[in-house]
Amino acid sequence: MIRSVKGNKALLLTKVTKNGELRKHLILEKSRLEQRKRGDAIGAKTISFPKGRGHLTHNNREFISKNVDVDRVSWNRVYKKESLEDAYENCFGQAVREYNAAQKRKDRRKENYLKEIEHSGNGEKVFYENVVQIGKVTDTPVVDENGNLTESAEAAIEVLEEYAKTFQERNPNLYLFNCVMHLDEATPHLHMDYIPVAHGYKTGLKTRNSLTKAFQEMGFEKAVSKKENETVAWQQRERNYLTELCKEHGIEVEILGVQRENLSLPEYKSAMQKVVVLEQQAEELHAQIEELEEKEQKNQEILSKYDLRAKDLKTISEEAEMEAKKVKSMALAVNKFFGSEEYVKVKKSDWNKITDIFKRTISRNLLLETYEKKICGLEKKVSKLTGQIERRNQFMVSKDLEQAYIEFEKSLQPKTFKQKLEEKKEEAFRQNQKRNMEKQEVTNKKRFQRE
Repeated sequence: MIRSVKGNKALLLTKVTKNGELRKHLILEKSRLEQRKRGDAIGAKTISFPKGRGHLTHNNREFISKNVDVDRVSWNRVYKKESLEDAYENCFGQAVREYNAAQKRKDRRKENYLKEIEHSGNGEKVFYENVVQIGKVTDTPVVDENGNLTESAEAAIEVLEEYAKTFQERNPNLYLFNCVMHLDEATPHLHMDYIPVAHGYKTGLKTRNSLTKAFQEMGFEKAVSKKENETVAWQQRERNYLTELCKEHGIEVEILGVQRENLSLPEYKSAMQKVVVLEQQAEELHAQIEELEEKEQKNQEILSKYDLRAKDLKTISEEAEMEAKKVKSMALAVNKFFGSEEYVKVKKSDWNKITDIFKRTISRNLLLETYEKKICGLEKKVSKLTGQIERRNQFMVSKDLEQAYIEFEKSLQPKTFKQKLEEKKEEAFRQNQKRNMEKQEVTNKKRFQRE
């Protein structure tokens, strides 16, 4: 074992010529030796860098999908969390104001640039997302069988955290407005949401949302083909940066089994492009699954909300069935005198009962339909008000206004007789104090005049 380790080091020294590369390879080799001493399995890890769906409610855990461990949600790390509205104001607010100031006609002014991008037909997205992950669940699980954070996850977290904290400096034209690390799923990973910001337009807005222009402004060359464009070049640069970070932390990296030394440069580029496509397809499928789970959860909530109503309707239906049997018993079959059509006969008194029941049934059905519409409308209002209350509570907590609001609510509540009496006493005390002070002032003036 000792000879093989020495041999590996000698081989590294002959292959590596640059000092920086030598240092990184020595760190990697040191990490391997430490793993051998501990008896850990050594294996290169993959870097995953696909486009995300941009599901902010999932990223910020406003929606909890089935693959999330609720007990570990508090482990997640938030590096940036800004609303889209605030982010667009920071990115484009000044440019929109300058543009509007130059417009003589009101109909040419831009009221809401965010909404404009949402409904744009030019292919721009409101924002973009990349999901950054090191390793897989088989080699980099977040927790072990005892629920403790694994060493492999700790190493991945260090790399991902450094990557997240240096992203904005490295990408000045990609405004990072939401960035979180999830540690409540199978493997540690980042969700990075950013807005492309491009400058220097001669007409219209001077600063705009444009991914290709933003990349070009950062120094990436214009697209030559679908496989050789600004986005692919940027993703490759970010992958390379991640790979270097991994090496610095002693993590060996492989690209889905593709070994660089076995391929020519064009073959390697082609393999990397296939990796990007596969990762994007995998992320799209993952996002679709999450969307379906969210819909299923909403449907379950609706079902539970209407469960009581369904039980009531079942009881009413059973009672109605019993009444219907009674009505049927009032009618007696008669012999077929007119063809094959069956006839029944009822007493005059029973017929009156049947018509009365029919009238009441029609009236109740119409009433039920009316109330159902009203209930649906009220439920929508309740849902809207609930959302407003939640946002208000979040705002009050963020501004430390919770206690002030509680005091305000107390002031609106009807006062008891005891409270009113105490207030009267306090008011009388203040007035008495005021009168005494006035008397004292008058006395002091008279004394001053005599002197």
